[in-house]
This record gives sequence, C-alpha cells and structure tokens, in this order.
Amino acid sequence: MARVALKNVSKSFGTTEVIHDVSLSLDDGEFAVFVGPSGCGKSTLLRMIAGLEEVSSGAIEIAGVDVTRERAADRGIAMVFQSYALYPHMTVAKNMSFGLRVARRPRAEIQEKLTRAAKILRLEDLLERKPSQLSGGQRQRVAIGRAIVRDPKVFLFDEPLSNLDAELRVQMRVEIGQLHQVLGSTMIYVTHDQVEAMTMADRIVVLRAGRVEQVGKPLDLYGDPVNAFVAGFIGSPRMNFLSGVVADSGRIKLRGLEITPSISALLAPGRKIQVGIRPEHFDAADGYELGATVDMVEALGATSFVYATAESGDRIVAERRGPLPKIGDAVKLRFEPSAIRLFSESGERLR
Repeated sequence: MARVALKNVSKSFGTTEVIHDVSLSLDDGEFAVFVGPSGCGKSTLLRMIAGLEEVSSGAIEIAGVDVTRERAADRGIAMVFQSYALYPHMTVAKNMSFGLRVARRPRAEIQEKLTRAAKILRLEDLLERKPSQLSGGQRQRVAIGRAIVRDPKVFLFDEPLSNLDAELRVQMRVEIGQLHQVLGSTMIYVTHDQVEAMTMADRIVVLRAGRVEQVGKPLDLYGDPVNAFVAGFIGSPRMNFLSGVVADSGRIKLRGLEITPSISALLAPGRKIQVGIRPEHFDAADGYELGATVDMVEALGATSFVYATAESGDRIVAERRGPLPKIGDAVKLRFEPSAIRLFSESGERLR
C-alpha cells in the first residue's frame, strides 16, 4: 500500500494547459475514482501518476518518495488499460507472468504469484487457454491478474470496463470492488461513468477542464455538491434545475410557484437563481407543488422515470413508483423545502 500525493501539478501541450495546478492527497489503501466528462483531463492525470506523461510543473509522490522524474518502471505502479493488451499467442498463465519472466524472477516466485493471482480472480481453470477462448470479462480479469503478480504499490485503472457489455460491467464492478477488499491496495480508477464512481469509490475526484471541482465520499458529493456542475454530473438521472428569480419579498419566484429559501446567503431582488431538485424528491406527500406536462415515461419495473415540462418551461425528470401517468397528462409534482439546493446563475452553490 502507498499514499499518493499530487502537489500543484500542471500539464501543458505546447501553449495549451490541460491540467491546472492540481493538488490532491490519496491515503494508503484508498480506492479513489477520477470522474468527469470526456476531455476533462482524468486520463492525462492518471498517466502523469503512472509516468507515461511528463509533468510540466509540480510534484508527484508515491509512498513518500518524489517520483516526478522517475521512469514508469521504477514507480512501483501497475496499470490496467481500457484495451486488454493480451498477447494472442500466449496462454493466460504466460500473459499473466510475462513481466516477471522478462525480469528474470525465480521460477518458484513466478509460480507462487501466478497461483495467488489466479485464485483471487478465479482463473485457475483457464490458465492454459488462449485469449481468443475467453469472454470479455475473463480477458479483463487476466489483464488485472498481470498487474496483481507485480505486487505494485498502486494500481491504476484507465476506464477498464468500457469495452464490456452492460451485464459484464456490473459484474466486473463488483469483482474489482471485492479485489480491493482482498488486496487492500491503493487504487486509482478513471471513468466517465458516474454510476461506476458512485458504486466503487471510497472517494470521488470530480474533474472539469483540467481542474478539480470537488473531492469527497460518493454520498457527500450527491447530497452536498459544491456547484451545479457536480450536482448535475453526480446522479443518474441528473439533478433537475428550475429557473427562478428572487422576488421583492425575498422569496424565489418560479412560474406559478414561489418558494421560501432556507439559506443564509443574501439574495438581492431580481437575482436569477437555479433551483436544484433530485428526481426522487418529486414524490413528497407534502410541500411545494409544481405543475408539469408529461413528455415521456420510462417504465423500468419497481422504479420508473417521468420526463416532463414544468410550467416554467424547464425540462425535468421525476422518479415514480406505482401508477404512472400517460404522455400528455398534466401532473402535480410535490417536493419538500429540505430537498432544494440553490445555485447562482453561473452555477455557484448558495448556502
């Protein structure tokens, strides 16, 4: 296990800066997930930790040692990529042990580490197969096994489940989570899928345009986002945002509805406000009542989602259980004051 620390790390390609002064500390044995939209810099940041991209400025420490200028091979890390990168002519056993054989490790050590990794990943019966004889999930487990046998200080995962179908993605999420519990190693996992982030991480690092927007436990980010970007990115479906304006009375006026804010921030009359509400909070027994017209219904079984247009003109999604409305129906959506999160017009959280 090893602590990973990034200190004022920046990365530029020519005159274009893609990572902006990132400082971050990850604890021993922590499972951290870098998440954000495409192009936010999460993979670049991971590659800098791995030593596959040079740092333009700042420092990276692993286990208390400055590795900023160290070669990737000397950093004590193992990386699992989106592509399995298995040798097609080699068996599973030879793929997993390839790095140890190149390093000319003793045969007994190679066999011991191979046996241990195969047992952890339930690959004992597949060791003599070639990659072409494996499923996608099995190939990814072999790629992970190749990392395990190296006994790295830190595991790095770069969107390892992107090539798998939906069912296998769920299965592999569970397996990687169990692997972390067994090994207790520090793991950094990159994904654009916030569901993966929410279900796997000890802490999530939300990135946008090369900057860290927020770091925290999954449910802390979900319930207490620092801005509208995090609020909209974390959660599936995303948080709803209703357009409002502060009335002379100090209340927030939506079309056909006024709400009383319960925040300490001074709201000047005429100020434009975004009112954030999660889909599951539109099913309250009491509270404010918002009129809307149903555009579409996703009936998913125990839980369904109603897509509607509010009287304000905002598009919203409401979670529903039980009887469902039909397209074109007028509905009343109720939410409690405690469910509201307020944001400025620019997306800053108002508290």
